[in-house]
Amino acid sequence: MTPVNGNSNGAAHTITGARAILRALEAAGITHLFVNLGSDHPAFLSAFVQQKTTESMLQIFTSPNEMNALSAASGFAQVTGKPAVVLVHVECGTQGLAGAVHNVSKGRIPVIIMAGTVPITQEGELKGSRNEYIHWIQDVPDQRAIVRQYMRYEHEIRNAVNATQIVFRALQFATSSPQGPTYLIAARETLEQEIADPFAAPLKPSQAFRKNGALETTGLMPDALDELASVLLAAERPLIVTSYCGRTAAGFAALQTVAELLSIAVHENAPIYNNFPTTSFLHQGHQWNGGGQLLALAEADVVLVVDSDVPWISAQSKPADAAAIYHLDSDPLKEGTTLWYLPCEKRWKCDSSVALRQLADVITRHPSFAVPGTKHRLASRTDSLRQRFAARQERLVRAEAPPENGTVTAPFFMARLRTATAAAGVRVVGLNESTTNLGSVADHLRHDAPLSLIGSGGGALGWYSGGAIGACMGLKVKVAEGGDDPLVVAFAGDGTWLFGVPSCAYWMARKYNTPFVTIIWNNGGWASPKNACLRIHPEVGETFGVRQNGSAAGVSQLSESMLTAIDPSPAFGKIAEGAGEAWWATVTSVFEVDKACEQAIRVVREEGRSAVVEVMIPKI
Repeated sequence: MTPVNGNSNGAAHTITGARAILRALEAAGITHLFVNLGSDHPAFLSAFVQQKTTESMLQIFTSPNEMNALSAASGFAQVTGKPAVVLVHVECGTQGLAGAVHNVSKGRIPVIIMAGTVPITQEGELKGSRNEYIHWIQDVPDQRAIVRQYMRYEHEIRNAVNATQIVFRALQFATSSPQGPTYLIAARETLEQEIADPFAAPLKPSQAFRKNGALETTGLMPDALDELASVLLAAERPLIVTSYCGRTAAGFAALQTVAELLSIAVHENAPIYNNFPTTSFLHQGHQWNGGGQLLALAEADVVLVVDSDVPWISAQSKPADAAAIYHLDSDPLKEGTTLWYLPCEKRWKCDSSVALRQLADVITRHPSFAVPGTKHRLASRTDSLRQRFAARQERLVRAEAPPENGTVTAPFFMARLRTATAAAGVRVVGLNESTTNLGSVADHLRHDAPLSLIGSGGGALGWYSGGAIGACMGLKVKVAEGGDDPLVVAFAGDGTWLFGVPSCAYWMARKYNTPFVTIIWNNGGWASPKNACLRIHPEVGETFGVRQNGSAAGVSQLSESMLTAIDPSPAFGKIAEGAGEAWWATVTSVFEVDKACEQAIRVVREEGRSAVVEVMIPKI
């Protein structure tokens, strides 16, 4: 990492466009910049190396792969709530960002993506003019079009004199609700352009940004609060469904307060963040794909959807026709999704942490809150939900039992990992990209603190590795601010692990001292596309004697025929070891699990190396 304070050309009164951009980022409080550099960046490289002091808070991290860079920026933003920045090489580097662009867009994660463009002159008219053959090859008609539909804002910095204002505007969009990525480009000549230092005026840089900051968060109007409080107080079987209310600790706490006030059941559907304590009797569990009809949803007379893109999948689970549905969301229209609808009584665009705090206050002051009828209804509901929670816990405990044949299952491994981390006295911050084992991780981690389990926000696999690096960096910031020092554990399937460009990720983890544990669920292939096929074409599986959600002797043959098998299996641990000196182990039986978990924790905490545990589970 390289501080970027100082003047790029030695003159006190002028700076380059590149330096103006860096100064604007510093002024906005940006601390993490991930770079993958190219021939469009000489002005940036010059600013990096010609340093005069080391006072800048802006740290620069090299990422040999662009998707890892953007995933790291994502992980940092997710655990801190603060935006990070990525700098890539022209249109090639922009395309190299790959599925991470989709993830930060769908996950509403505040990041700034910057790229150079090929020079706009070719006869040496301006400093930075074309002087390499690649400048013609990398010239495309509309570079911004590559990512336009994913961005909250995108623009070209055409002249360095207003680079600061455009950077601030991009940050304003990225950090205003609904948050998301923004994209800026600038030609090499613009980055080299000498301008008067825009921060030489009496106004301090931090003040300049504050006057161009994000929109203030908003809650609900009084009439909306009164209506919602009255409906929830009168409900017999209310249910809250959420996916990303827990993206902030404030949202997590506000949801918990409202649910506990009225003994409301809470269900997490396709969660991006953990939103509610899984140890609470109000928690109804998690669903992604499958699982059938959720009882709490079927019986609910009032459903409050809070920050959810997919509150349920109607083909497998839905509320009763007579249920009254209300929707609170930072993005209730789902503006980036073409086919989306949620018939409901009312929907409001708001910050859920603000709205839920307001709602809790209105409920406690409502005339019917303390009446005998309400108290009796809450007591009866509490008893029922406690019984349901106890039954669910029994099912989870049974699932954690070691199989008689000694093979390892995801629930069993999670139980032993939970025991190992508790014995080591460390809290886990998990990154869950387990695809078909998403539920096993979420159900069996037994987390009850905010930001303990996060996902990519989207559906492009391979986020876990860069995300873990960014999360480690973000947690270091929190430790410096007085927070605890948790253990970062990334959960990924074997196919997903390969998507994560591990050769780059583990190198970065080693270079920047961000070690983490990776748990690889090795089921021999990509189960998700296979299952998707069998849901629509069960006859394909029956050809091999395989039924959906079942197993038979033809499982492996079916996977090979479908081209979803990863066989032979790569040497995952060797790849991680070669790239970043990671420790690794392969677990094939229940008798090897405890030692592997204990050693992985020790290696990360004591040796500062990443650890990879490959868990062999039944093949798809």
